[in-house]
Amino acid sequence: MKRPLSLLQAVLPRSAKGQLAVIFMVATTLLSVGFGAWSYQLTQQRLIAQREEFKVLLGRHLGQPIALALWNFDPANAGILLDSELGGNVQGLAVYDHRDELWVQRGKPRSAAELDRFSGVEVFSMAVPAIDNRTTGRIEVTWSDAALKKALNETLWLALAQLVGMNLVLLGIFGVGVEQLIFRRVRRLQRALDQAVNQDLTADIVALPVPLRDEFGAITQSINTITRRLGEELEAGRESEEEARAALSNLQNAQEGLVRAEKMASLGSLVAGVAHELNTPIGNLMMVASSQQETLQRFGQSVAAGTLTRSGLDAFLDQAKEGSGLALQSATRAAELIQNFKQVAVDQASDRLREFDLAHHIAEVLSVIAHLTSKRPVTLMRELEPGIAMYSYPGPLGQVLTNLVMNAVTHGFAQGQPGLITIACQRQGDWAHITVADNGQGISAENIGKIFDPFFTTRLGQGGSGLGLHICHNIVFGPLGGRLTVQSTQGQGSTFTIVIPCRVAPPP
Repeated sequence: MKRPLSLLQAVLPRSAKGQLAVIFMVATTLLSVGFGAWSYQLTQQRLIAQREEFKVLLGRHLGQPIALALWNFDPANAGILLDSELGGNVQGLAVYDHRDELWVQRGKPRSAAELDRFSGVEVFSMAVPAIDNRTTGRIEVTWSDAALKKALNETLWLALAQLVGMNLVLLGIFGVGVEQLIFRRVRRLQRALDQAVNQDLTADIVALPVPLRDEFGAITQSINTITRRLGEELEAGRESEEEARAALSNLQNAQEGLVRAEKMASLGSLVAGVAHELNTPIGNLMMVASSQQETLQRFGQSVAAGTLTRSGLDAFLDQAKEGSGLALQSATRAAELIQNFKQVAVDQASDRLREFDLAHHIAEVLSVIAHLTSKRPVTLMRELEPGIAMYSYPGPLGQVLTNLVMNAVTHGFAQGQPGLITIACQRQGDWAHITVADNGQGISAENIGKIFDPFFTTRLGQGGSGLGLHICHNIVFGPLGGRLTVQSTQGQGSTFTIVIPCRVAPPP
């Protein structure tokens, strides 16, 4: 149901001029109708009071004389008295004796059956005063207000006609006056403002003319002042906008450079990790090679001197077998590390969409960055659900995992503090859930809402750029099409949760 204000807005014209005209006509009409109704009511009350007074006077004029005429049985005198009172509102008079029989009648008295056909007609009786305590009779009066009501109705219609004519005249005066005094000047102001708006430069905006020193002149002066100030603010805003654009461009360039540096640092960390991990198998290969070289020299000398025995040959074969097995094991480990590094490095250096096994990919990334915990009492634990087939971007995902693990090692534990970092993955419907949880120091409540902000770091001046988690956030919400959340309690550790679709829609 519409409110009264909404209904009023729907009925009123759209133009202010039309609305003012309607409101003016309604107001004058209501006032005129109100005063007319009030005047009509007062006139009607006054006429009713006059009628009651006339009835009382009629009773005084006729009561005693008619009583004497009845007592003396003088119908001629009674008729003369009745004729003197006929006319105006009194249409008929009838005198009834003590037996309630008609004695004298004048005028046109009407019966009760006839009263329904005539409006404004009333029949009432007045008792004739008693003489010697004996009832003499009554007078029946036929009273009509028709002429009175006709005069009132004619007055009412005349008032309505005057009201309509007055409204038309006032509307014409109002329309001409408002048009000349208000709306024409408003349109002039509007045209001047439109011209000012269409100017390209604030220097082209000219002050509006002030024709008269009245309310519109004051409004025009105020508009000129506001326009001048807006022009000044616009010029200052344009200069500030240019400065802000230049600063934003410089900031974006700096941020892109830092992001590239962060990515290169991540690849550098992978290289350092692989180099560290390759030291063991390559060292084993060098040790086996040098041992085998010495064994071969001794075996050659024994063969040349002819002192080779059965037991010496068996010992040589056992040492050669053991050395070749150790060399093969070390070479295989080195080949695996190099293969994992190649895959992870290629993935992180490109944004190629391909199919891969999630658990196998996480294991490759962890094997490459295992050196991060080798010098700290921090243990990496894997809880990887096998067989989660992914069609996504392994490179960006590996970079996110690398940054999260490095963040946990760097910020989660104090120097020398033992701890545990658990990397887990599982599938839930069409989504893969990956968590990196640690039992370290946790994140304070005042910082947890800012950790994904660019350049936010608690290790300022200690090698932290503040971009690691920001990059993770952008990668997960960007190409991976998922979300990254964190839960942390200070003193109890932190858990980062990555939720990404198992199949990413290829870019258009």
